[in-house]
Amino acid sequence: MHSQKKQSWMVWAIVILGVMNLSTLITIVYHQGQARREEAAANQLPVVVETDAAKYSGRYFRDQLNLSPEKMNSFREFNPVFRRQAREINLELGRMRNEMLREMAARNPDTARLNELSDSIGKLHGTLKKITFRYYLDMKSLCNPDQQVKLEQIFGEVFSNDMLMGPPGQGPGMGRGRGPRWNRTNQ
Repeated sequence: MHSQKKQSWMVWAIVILGVMNLSTLITIVYHQGQARREEAAANQLPVVVETDAAKYSGRYFRDQLNLSPEKMNSFREFNPVFRRQAREINLELGRMRNEMLREMAARNPDTARLNELSDSIGKLHGTLKKITFRYYLDMKSLCNPDQQVKLEQIFGEVFSNDMLMGPPGQGPGMGRGRGPRWNRTNQ
């Protein structure tokens, strides 16, 4: 009888250890999946950026603006610098937006940290707009008047996407921007 009781305890010990091992494995797999989901969310913005980058590649501008080989050589001097800078800024903006979202969703959000993140995002966005207008002016310097009109339309698409996120309560295109022909009225 004593041997049967000892064997019964051993079976229960093995069952308990098996359940603990199984729960540990499930926890590890769950947390790895959670980490992958967070990483995928953090990388979501760059996917959009890369899609836009392909649209506004050298081939795209060459075809849309009918740039000569000489103009394309000039384009190749400033385009890679702009693309690298814009990509780095957009990656950082995506990281900061995700951090801000996590902070807002926290049980006790730190409003000082949220203010800091908001200010940093604003500064980075301003930097992105500055390198974008310099890029536009570099492009414009390559173009004749007809090509400049087409360039304005191309960049109007980019800037109209910003207007989709206008002030609260206003629909698409109702933001503060003036659309693709904004620079003609301000000259």
